[in-house]
Amino acid sequence: MEIAIHMIGLFGILASIVSFQCKKHNLILAFRTCNELMFSIQYLLLGAYTGTIVNLVGCLRNIIFAKLISRNKRPVVYILIFCVVFTVLGLLSWQGYKSILVITAKILSTIAYGNKNTTIVRTVIFITSTAWLIYNYTVSSYEGVLCETLTLLSLVFGIIRFDIVPALTNKKDNKYPSP
Repeated sequence: MEIAIHMIGLFGILASIVSFQCKKHNLILAFRTCNELMFSIQYLLLGAYTGTIVNLVGCLRNIIFAKLISRNKRPVVYILIFCVVFTVLGLLSWQGYKSILVITAKILSTIAYGNKNTTIVRTVIFITSTAWLIYNYTVSSYEGVLCETLTLLSLVFGIIRFDIVPALTNKKDNKYPSP
């Protein structure tokens, strides 16, 4: 059983790393859904019920947001609903102050994933990933700790690759406009 728990975590890690190397919002959410599903199973097997329940709801949120945003609809009402749901679920599955990390991370990720701007998504998820890193350490999800460490690195590379370099290139190109 222990090997299965580790393998599930490894699949979650892979999905997380790949997600932030995607340029499109719907692909980011597809891989994040895989990541959240894998870790909800791992948290269940570890007895970390707050992480389990909020990640399962996170999968549903990601699917709804991907569909709405692909149709150019703003998910404002759903953002509010999911923020309330994550708060209630976090309180109902309360496992001490570490549950605050999960609630905060899920609220922030809900706001981020409800935004079509992938720069905002990557920037906000950098904060939530840090909260999950701490939570994973407190519940002994070592694959989770590794995942968030690698996710943070993937986010840094994604931010540089998709956000900073293109912005610098555009400024450089606009500095000396061609005739």
